[in-house]
Amino acid sequence: MIVIPMTRGHLAGHFTKAQQLAFFNAQGQLQQLIDNPALGGNCADKSAMLNHIKQQGAQVVIVNQIGERMLGKLLDAGISVCRPKERNSSLEQLLLAAKDTSLRLLDTSSARPSLHHQAKGGCGEPCGCHGSGGCHHHNTTQSVLLQSKQYVSEAHFSGFRPQK
Repeated sequence: MIVIPMTRGHLAGHFTKAQQLAFFNAQGQLQQLIDNPALGGNCADKSAMLNHIKQQGAQVVIVNQIGERMLGKLLDAGISVCRPKERNSSLEQLLLAAKDTSLRLLDTSSARPSLHHQAKGGCGEPCGCHGSGGCHHHNTTQSVLLQSKQYVSEAHFSGFRPQK
């Protein structure tokens, strides 16, 4: 299975920000087209995207840009990641690029740094990921409370005048 992140019918500029994910079989026939579950932008949404790709038996993902954390997770799952030479390639060219092993990304150094993740101090969960090894969500009441306390303590208000 080949996965192509699509926006307006073309290869998306960034993997997790694609509008849709298109799943093709080895013969280049569209098998499934879904709305991208990662569009919410949080760790859980991106995990849902990754899980769906794995569940569909993806072997190759074609990307233009991808973050180092997501690239690492795809590679760890045994999924090849391919970056075509030209961003505006036709669908046929993208499917051919999926077979070209010279276009494969082999390690996270060829990806974009996950700046937003690190700027947030990791995922915001008490799992201690802080940019290392992956994000492990714990959907417990305690972690939700700890996360909400963190956001409240980091809140900055601007544009308000002090009351006299």
